[in-house]
Amino acid sequence: MQQPLVSVIIRTCQRPEVLKTALNSIREQTYKDIQVVIIEDGENKAEGMLATEFAGLDYIYEATGSKVGRCTAGNRGLELASGQYINFLDDDDCFFPDHVKLLVNILLKEGTGAAYAVAEEHQIVVRTENPYCFKVKKKMIRFRQPFNRLLLYTSNYIPIQSIMFHRSLYEEWGGFDRQLDTLEDWDLWVRYSTHTDYSFVDQVTSCYHTPYRKKDKQDRSADLKKYLEPLHAKFKKYGVTLSVEDVNRDMVFVIREYKDKGFIRYLRMFFRVVFLGER
Repeated sequence: MQQPLVSVIIRTCQRPEVLKTALNSIREQTYKDIQVVIIEDGENKAEGMLATEFAGLDYIYEATGSKVGRCTAGNRGLELASGQYINFLDDDDCFFPDHVKLLVNILLKEGTGAAYAVAEEHQIVVRTENPYCFKVKKKMIRFRQPFNRLLLYTSNYIPIQSIMFHRSLYEEWGGFDRQLDTLEDWDLWVRYSTHTDYSFVDQVTSCYHTPYRKKDKQDRSADLKKYLEPLHAKFKKYGVTLSVEDVNRDMVFVIREYKDKGFIRYLRMFFRVVFLGER
């Protein structure tokens, strides 16, 4: 049987050396029916590298010329994507070999509009920009959360590269909101979740990079906080119809988790905020 085409959308910005890692992780996928859509925000600095080093990869490349921002670049990628399923991948993150295969399989099996897996966080220190060289200082699993709407509407536990969704969600409910320069992915997952359930794969299938140094973490957290107010204003416009059984199930999980693990959870949260400057 012919497998459904998966479009992987990568937003990049004048750093071809960084982009190579993400592209190599796509090239190593055990699932082969993949179209890569690369949108470069600004001048076409990665075009030559792609032509020489990734000529065998099925990709579409477009540079915006002038800077348009993360959301506009992502929306252009969505416009160009032709896959039945869509997955984003930031240029400094990567998939593990079975990522696409596992998510496609569960989407076909369960018939949900989206599916996500566990992602590993790599806290890094960049040594050199060209060639791109970094050192992983710490690895951790920050989120291992089965789908729960109450929790998703409170905080984002789905890293952008860890989720795959059916293109019909984009066609009917749109892409990124250009008013959000960050947290645009959280807005998208909340919006889509008001129209479909998400399947969860309890396997580590990808990794994403965050800064290791405390000052860099604090700067990143400050950037994210700027967009919390406009994001919450958008949430006021979203509605979802849930049965009492649905609310009961999600709430029982929340109560049980915080009752059984509350002290440890809050202790970890306090440590990350106070000593590491994280959100």
